[in-house]
Amino acid sequence: MENFLEKQQEFFFSFLTDSIDNFLLDHSDDTFYVFALDCTIYEEGEINLYFNTVDLWQETTDYYTSKGHTSSQLEEMKYNARDWDENQRFATLHLFDDWVEDEQDIETVLDWLCQQIVLLTDSESFERIPKTEDFKVLVYDHDENPSDSQERFEKIGMSELFQIE
Repeated sequence: MENFLEKQQEFFFSFLTDSIDNFLLDHSDDTFYVFALDCTIYEEGEINLYFNTVDLWQETTDYYTSKGHTSSQLEEMKYNARDWDENQRFATLHLFDDWVEDEQDIETVLDWLCQQIVLLTDSESFERIPKTEDFKVLVYDHDENPSDSQERFEKIGMSELFQIE
């Protein structure tokens, strides 16, 4: 798996930066508080790229507050792409041609994606993102919690970009 991922690095990084650059062409007036890779690795290595804006989060907060959600429930939703509007997903990639069933392979891919995100933070594409002061970057499998992303990044470093708690 590691050899495969090593060979995919240039392709994936280009996909990542090109997708962000293209998305920002139409969204340069938005301010983002989070960028997330919401993945379903077992399904052919599916990687979904999401941004969420301050304004859209406020709309979400207003909607769910009117439905009786508590502030702690809203905090859980703030960094969880599956709770956002589907339109926040702006790109999808499948790394593999087949399903991935081995748990260790899934974890290896998620760790590798975190390493790619660390590389992204040093790129011009990342610099161009209109970010809030407390902007966050997350990588998690779709069935995980965003806090799992933080734990995964802690293996690499302790940057504030990756800390949500």
